[in-house]
Amino acid sequence: MDIEPQSQERPIATETASVWSIAVQVAAYAGVAMGLVGTGALVATSIDPSDTTLLLVAIAVTAVLFAAGIAIGGEPISSNQRLRSVLWFAALLGWGFVVEAILAVAEINPEGRLLPLLSAALVAPVAVGLWLGLRKSLQVLGMVSVLYVVLSAALFPQPDPFGRIDLVATAVLTWVFGAVWMALGARGVIQPSRTTLVLGTITVLVAPSVLAVGGQASESTLTVVELWVLAGGILCLTVGSWLADRAVQGLAIVSVLVGVAVLSADLLGDSEGGQIAAVVLGIALLVGAVVAIRMGAGTPSEPTPPAPAGVLPEPPMS
Repeated sequence: MDIEPQSQERPIATETASVWSIAVQVAAYAGVAMGLVGTGALVATSIDPSDTTLLLVAIAVTAVLFAAGIAIGGEPISSNQRLRSVLWFAALLGWGFVVEAILAVAEINPEGRLLPLLSAALVAPVAVGLWLGLRKSLQVLGMVSVLYVVLSAALFPQPDPFGRIDLVATAVLTWVFGAVWMALGARGVIQPSRTTLVLGTITVLVAPSVLAVGGQASESTLTVVELWVLAGGILCLTVGSWLADRAVQGLAIVSVLVGVAVLSADLLGDSEGGQIAAVVLGIALLVGAVVAIRMGAGTPSEPTPPAPAGVLPEPPMS
């Protein structure tokens, strides 16, 4: 198994699309889909399969997917590595089923947060190992998802005797988790760094919505969520502009638009005067931005050489 250095990605060989290569890809993906569907149908039609039977099926499926990825090897052709990435991502999902089946067969059923924490702790090393073996976007997605489950099981507040959960702590921890992955992606610590950066950005932007889960949030809570979404969008837009990453900028722009729109509707939309104020203020801000651009405030600065891997670029001076 090839392990790429932490500061660089494996070079991918360019290839010319051919009928043969496309046919091979279609055959591989079709084979995976048909095999999984057939296996699921056989299990579903069997009469009350035991936990041991489900465990053996999960082990067999996971082993086949993982072995197929190994058989492809480290051949530096993008389509082959993409197939390998898909197979190993599916193998990670399969390993999750294996862990659940093992706990069921062993009749291990601890109370509270111990069961999800134990399950996630058994899946996490495999997720990290698959990322070490193949540093692709799906492997980063799997690793980030599993580690978030570990975080939620270990640190998220438990319901009180009345079934209520402290959503503030949950939202803050989720936001911090996303910010950490943004930093790791920006510094190139986790490859592919762009995928890591985008996943962290999505987590940061979505985290405030945790406060509104359940549909019973107060008006003041909703206002905090809207302000938090707006502030997160501005922060991510700054980071995306700093790093010249269009995906991060695009996500941040959507967050800013949604945050301002919802906040304006809540604060100014209940009265005719507020509606007029929103129109006037919106036009003034847009005209001001256009005037500033025309006056040269938006003129791009001289290009700077790219920063070495793992080093953040200098922030813009203006």
